[in-house]
Amino acid sequence: MIQKFLRGDRTLLFRSYLFLAAGLLLTATVLDMGFDYLHSSLGSVEDRLPETSLRLIETQLAAAPPGERETLALQIGEDIGVPIQLLHKDDIASDREPGAAAIETLVDARGNRTYLYAAPKLDQLIYFGPVATAGESLILKMLPPLFYLSIFVVAALWLSPLLKDLNLITSAAQRFAADYRQPLATASKTTQLTGLARNLDNMSARLSGLIQSQKELIAALSHEMRTPLARMRFALALIGNEASPALKTRLEELNGDVQEIDQLIATMLDYARLDHPDLEMNWQRVPVTAWLAEIRDKLHHPGRRLEIETHEVHTPISMDPHLMRLAVSNLLNNAGRYAESAIRCCVHSAGGLQRIEVHDDGDGVPEAERESIFKAFTRIDDSRNRDTGGYGLGLAIVARIAGLHGGSVAVSRSAELGGAQFTLEWNAPDETAAIAAD
Repeated sequence: MIQKFLRGDRTLLFRSYLFLAAGLLLTATVLDMGFDYLHSSLGSVEDRLPETSLRLIETQLAAAPPGERETLALQIGEDIGVPIQLLHKDDIASDREPGAAAIETLVDARGNRTYLYAAPKLDQLIYFGPVATAGESLILKMLPPLFYLSIFVVAALWLSPLLKDLNLITSAAQRFAADYRQPLATASKTTQLTGLARNLDNMSARLSGLIQSQKELIAALSHEMRTPLARMRFALALIGNEASPALKTRLEELNGDVQEIDQLIATMLDYARLDHPDLEMNWQRVPVTAWLAEIRDKLHHPGRRLEIETHEVHTPISMDPHLMRLAVSNLLNNAGRYAESAIRCCVHSAGGLQRIEVHDDGDGVPEAERESIFKAFTRIDDSRNRDTGGYGLGLAIVARIAGLHGGSVAVSRSAELGGAQFTLEWNAPDETAAIAAD
């Protein structure tokens, strides 16, 4: 399939190149021929006009009696709008041979031309002029711009269907990125990039099927596993009522493992739910102090002090309270795993920009791992116990919730506590930003 696509791509480029080259060559040839024709025709007429006019005047004057020729010359000049005088050869110093028919052209400072013609039929000189120089032809002036304009026109005609196909494929790809349940269907709508569109359609259909199958499998397994886990907890509780102290300790450890599996399933369901295309944001104005107090009351990190600073944020901030509660809880739980003794949660609000920071006094996050930790099932430590290992999904959930809010999350070194600093920030929607700014 890849080889076929490459062959089709090369064929497309070769056809496009031939079309563009042939179009430019044809346009340049036609314009060049037209330019040569106009230039030669206009130039030949302009060059022969003075000689032809003077010979006609000579013929007309030769037919008149010698005494009337000067008067007739003045009359002809008035009729054609160009002064004409008859001069004797002695009036002009010339190195021309006697009796030779020749035209002398004199050009003044303004570019006007005067013609001096030695008329053999009259044995006199005809002084013809001055004649104003004709301006350059507008058509000749416009030919070079028209040539370059034609290049853009030909290129536009070549690129137009390609750009149309690219815009169609890009729009369909954006819709597919927003909702994986709608594969691309662009092959029948394209004209030039049909091969590329067909391959992308097939690829998106396969990806859509794989993603949906994966999500359905995760959801089915998660729900199905909760039923036997509930039976196991019930059985462990019944056995524990009649067991010896040593056995009770073992049963409590087993019950902890069952709870860990149940928590992992709940986390996986939360992660899968956040990636559902039908998920809608429930934006609300939330009083931050009471909202953070509710989150703090549900956390349990013995031996670690949690401080909350709102930095005088007296007005409610805009968020989806349910999703953002899940994100902040995951950040605080993550800080609780690695902090030595102190955790600090800071909230900032400036106009439409909202920011929540979570600091801890642990070892921090290595700089090389600061991007990868927000990917699913990524953990920077090798521990597998439930106290510090986690599931590798908490920070991925935070990143996804930040994206749903149109924001981002990043980690750096905390200047206050020396450990990690997670910064979650987002912008309020337009309709709430104005209220927050007030």
